[in-house]
Amino acid sequence: MSFDLDTNQICSDLESSDHRKRGSTLLKLREICEHTPDAVGTDAIAAEFDELYLHLLKCYGDRYENVRDRAVLAVSAFLKRLPPLDFHLLNVVSTLAERMGQTETVEPSEEIRLLYIEQLHLMLRKYALMGNVGVFRECYPQVVKVLIKAIKDAYAAVQREGCATLVQLCRVADTAELRPFTESLAVALYGMLNHRHSAARIAAIEAIGRVSLHLDASGEGMRRLLAEVSPLLMDSMPLVRRECGLMGVLMLLELPDRYSYFERILPLVLCCLKDDSPEVLSHIRPLWEKCGVQYYEENEAELSQQEIGDLPVENYPAGVQRPTIGCRGLVQRSLRLLQLITRETSDWKDNVRLHSLKLLYQFILHAEASMTAKFFEIYPHVSHACCDSEPIIAAEAKKVADLMGRLLSYDAWIDHGFDGLERNARESFLKCFYYMFTASLGGTYEHLQRLGKLLRCTDYSHTLKPGFQLYILKTLDTILDKSSKVTASMEELKDLYLNIYVTAMKVMALSYALHNEDTEDVQRGQMILKRLVQLQETSLANLHESWFGIVLLDVDNLDAALDENAEPVLLLYGLIHLGKIRSTYLPQLIEKIKLVFQHCCDTAQVRIFSILSIEALSWSETVTVEREQSTQLLSNFITQVVEPHLPWRAGAHGEAMRSMAMATLCAVAQGAKEEAREVLPALANHMPSLLEDRNVTTRHYAIKAMCYFQGMSVEAIKPLAYAIMQRMDDPSAGIRVIAATAVGKLRPVFKTEGTKEELEYEHEVWEAFIKRALDILLLYHESPEKEMQAAAQRSLIELAKLHPAAWEESYQRALGMARRKDELVEFYAQMKINDAQVETETN
Repeated sequence: MSFDLDTNQICSDLESSDHRKRGSTLLKLREICEHTPDAVGTDAIAAEFDELYLHLLKCYGDRYENVRDRAVLAVSAFLKRLPPLDFHLLNVVSTLAERMGQTETVEPSEEIRLLYIEQLHLMLRKYALMGNVGVFRECYPQVVKVLIKAIKDAYAAVQREGCATLVQLCRVADTAELRPFTESLAVALYGMLNHRHSAARIAAIEAIGRVSLHLDASGEGMRRLLAEVSPLLMDSMPLVRRECGLMGVLMLLELPDRYSYFERILPLVLCCLKDDSPEVLSHIRPLWEKCGVQYYEENEAELSQQEIGDLPVENYPAGVQRPTIGCRGLVQRSLRLLQLITRETSDWKDNVRLHSLKLLYQFILHAEASMTAKFFEIYPHVSHACCDSEPIIAAEAKKVADLMGRLLSYDAWIDHGFDGLERNARESFLKCFYYMFTASLGGTYEHLQRLGKLLRCTDYSHTLKPGFQLYILKTLDTILDKSSKVTASMEELKDLYLNIYVTAMKVMALSYALHNEDTEDVQRGQMILKRLVQLQETSLANLHESWFGIVLLDVDNLDAALDENAEPVLLLYGLIHLGKIRSTYLPQLIEKIKLVFQHCCDTAQVRIFSILSIEALSWSETVTVEREQSTQLLSNFITQVVEPHLPWRAGAHGEAMRSMAMATLCAVAQGAKEEAREVLPALANHMPSLLEDRNVTTRHYAIKAMCYFQGMSVEAIKPLAYAIMQRMDDPSAGIRVIAATAVGKLRPVFKTEGTKEELEYEHEVWEAFIKRALDILLLYHESPEKEMQAAAQRSLIELAKLHPAAWEESYQRALGMARRKDELVEFYAQMKINDAQVETETN
């Protein structure tokens, strides 16, 4: 079939001054060309095109946009049917270079610029398909100019098409012919890497990957290329990160000088293997394995020998697929990059630190035991990252440390790990060491004991940082776990357990003192103590009695002017709370307390006294010795700790210490009731002034303690009794209620030996007090305060039972003066009924 066109008429129409005629002619020409049957020969079409091409290409510069647009489309329609001849290529490319290869923007229309670059792409595909791409070598300068202009275009679609065209060119071009232009092409592409559209960034990375295969690897160009692309491994779009991985795979498989650049190419791929997006990981992993297969084939002689002894790793992380031997070999020959990776773990940008740790994880996963030689280099950086302010980065660092413990040679790194702990008593190094040590399978008795002693020293166990405290306790848990697997005698294990106990107690004490509550650290420490109790086959109380004194030896530097927040004061405070008061170490504890009272600041003294007042309540539960010994211990405690602070001293501090001493005395009286009967009477001479003290708290505890002053003679108890009775007029309602209650509990011991007059005198003295007390209690029976009224009734009932005659006499006196006689008569009748019931039950 023929392809006959009236070329003269077409040329005349294209020369017409009417732009509409030019446009319609171009449109018809395009339609004719597109609808020409395939049977028409290319030579016939080429012959017609030879007559028309000058006029068609001239229309590329037409002043009207629709004419230019149709001219490009018409030429493209011809090019699809033309054979790949140099003549046609050179003419079209020269025109495109004139329109789009200039420094300034000649073509204002974005859509037409896109058509230009699409036309260039069309020619590349066509000539490559026909195996005649060599004809392009003569016009590479013009083609490169067009491509650079397209890549730098403001229109994203033009940029993407320019990248796609460049990819096509790189696929078919000869390296030697294209290399002179690769540097300028790469520099143009770098500008697209920060494009706001992810599709443009993806296109640029793909093009850079292809350009790299032709780049001169001997210069700085390759290093710059990799440095420009690497930041996109942290791109927010998964497909961009995946494209970086694809570029890395391409270079690992096809880059001529890839062995020289393995260490710089590998991060592009390895980061994708730790990517959070499944679509990135699933796409890159098979390609990475393909790289490993190629490397294995290229180094089969070496790797086949290594494969023979390649045994499974016993402690491999669960849920992680072990890389093939080829992939591992690739990484193991590129460990020099670690210095750069570890440096970036301290970068000021969060995403850079996270990226570097993910990359480090992959290096360790692939290098396995080969990484041991680099342990000393990476240990400080991973340690620092374990305490990163960003939780996600700290979590990634912990994963890296865990992997190091599993895959690195334990015997080779453990001594370096201990050196790091000894030189850097910081939370960061301990965290890293904890995850490595816990994940490892190693751990001899000597290592456990060394670690236990290290944690016991003041640099560690006396820390006030909550995070540091937590990891000390976690490490102690690990020591206990590993202690069951080591070979050691019972004495050696006991020594190890002692170090664990001392360290745990000190850390728990400081944690409690800082927060004044049982924190998570305290609870974790209690679990450690429970494990020690099971291992020692004893009780917690026995454990404290055996070893708590050793803990007290570590409470130093109390002979200084320390405030309440000083570490030694906090430590002693927490230890008293945890260990309570026990017979075995009470003398030692008293000496520590006396040091605080002698040297430390006022606030520190009050703080220690406050915890003593709390723990003294459980005296009978914790001091489990014979009654006589317990009494002696209590007497020493009160004499040395409490009594010196009962006398009045001027100033706010003296008032506070007197109040705390009274609170402690009251707590001891409640906690050791039997022993207190023998010890408290010796303090009777202090009580009148304490009952009259200006401080409400001091009076409160003094009145409350008087309920436990028993076994005293009438002569000794008389001033105290009247002082208590006076407190029923106290300004404080609470003290009035306690005083009313205390009056009913006073029980003197009468003499059994002496003259009759002396014995009768004692009874008369006490009887006079009872009558006075009954009168006052009956007065308060009419009180509007319900609590005071109830307390008065309870004391009246108690005294009426012991002194019925005095009760009757007081009742009759009160009845005549009572404002609410009915209530008093009812109360009196109720007491009679209760007495009758008691007598009936007794009979």
